[in-house]
Amino acid sequence: MQAIDVRKRWGWLLLGAITLSTIGDEISLITLMFRTADNRTPFAVPMLLVAQLLPGLIATPFIGRLVDARDAGRLLAVTALIDAIVIAWMAWHPDLVTTILGASVLSISFAIGGTASFVLIPVLAERLGMTLPRANAVLEFVRSAGMLAGPVVGGTLVAWGGVGRALLIDAASFALLAAVVLGSGLRRPVEPKDAEKRTLLSEYMPVLRNRRTTVMIGALMLEVYAISIADVAFVFLITVTLAAGPTAFGLLTACWAGGMMAGATASGTLAMPRPAPIAFVSAVVMGATMLAIGIAALTLTGGIVFIGIAFVFGGAANSLQNVAVRTMLQREAPAESRGKVAAIYSAGTSAAAMLGYMTGGFFTPDNATSAYVFGGTLGALSGFAGWLLYRHSKPKDI
Repeated sequence: MQAIDVRKRWGWLLLGAITLSTIGDEISLITLMFRTADNRTPFAVPMLLVAQLLPGLIATPFIGRLVDARDAGRLLAVTALIDAIVIAWMAWHPDLVTTILGASVLSISFAIGGTASFVLIPVLAERLGMTLPRANAVLEFVRSAGMLAGPVVGGTLVAWGGVGRALLIDAASFALLAAVVLGSGLRRPVEPKDAEKRTLLSEYMPVLRNRRTTVMIGALMLEVYAISIADVAFVFLITVTLAAGPTAFGLLTACWAGGMMAGATASGTLAMPRPAPIAFVSAVVMGATMLAIGIAALTLTGGIVFIGIAFVFGGAANSLQNVAVRTMLQREAPAESRGKVAAIYSAGTSAAAMLGYMTGGFFTPDNATSAYVFGGTLGALSGFAGWLLYRHSKPKDI
């Protein structure tokens, strides 16, 4: 499998377009939430959340096979163009049915684009003269910046021109991404395979037999599950346990995002010849920060300032783990199987997050501190157990 080089000086322009589209992801989430919240239909917001998550999750195994069988560069361009068209269509049709259908299409399209991006990162890193960890760190920084700026930009656009105008601006960011991907020449051609038909499971079995890959993703799923429990309890920890207001909530959210950006910047300076230990240590650090927050809240020894400092360290560890995990998986898998690895990675973490959100509901609103103690303990154990299993796992060809 041979990648076509990115055209000269287009690589950084491509990263800029990805940054805008990442912010666009957050804009679409917040604007659609505003639109749906104004609808008086019962369960409108839960239906939107399911539409944004479930179709992409169900389609993930087929998406992995699709990305491995097609040029990932062209897939990224096509899905970005589909995103632009669907979001523009939703901007002009504010009814709930259109919103739910559009969100369902975007769920699948975002999943294809995310898997294609995972596969293309090594290609882009080589063309830009970056190490693979640094390329992953740049994209992690972009994602963190989008998480921080997207809700602010989205809220401002909704307040300025309404949901429809905000969605049109979002659509324009995806159209720009499609144009830049096509103009950059970013490609990953695939070699033609024999016409023998194989079942979906048989295509994934070689990937699942790679013990290091399955251990890494399994440990990450447990970590995501633990963090998601705390995510649900976070607002109640601030408003109920600590009796603080929206300002404290916003500042602490910014502390986590700022920590993620700092962690992404730091990870870009590391060569990561062995990324797995960094991933597992980061998991332990994240678990320890959640556990410390829970214990401090239970014993009344820590306030907003302490939680803010813990969030900075937790966010930095989160970014380090994300960069290390992606780097390890991209190195471990041969090029022709990276789409399937990305699919397992995406489906596993999404399923773990949803299960964590449901579990977190059992701790709210009065037991937020217990959620942090439980989630933190589980997160730290995921790092320790994952490392022990990983050390005793031998690499296996996919």
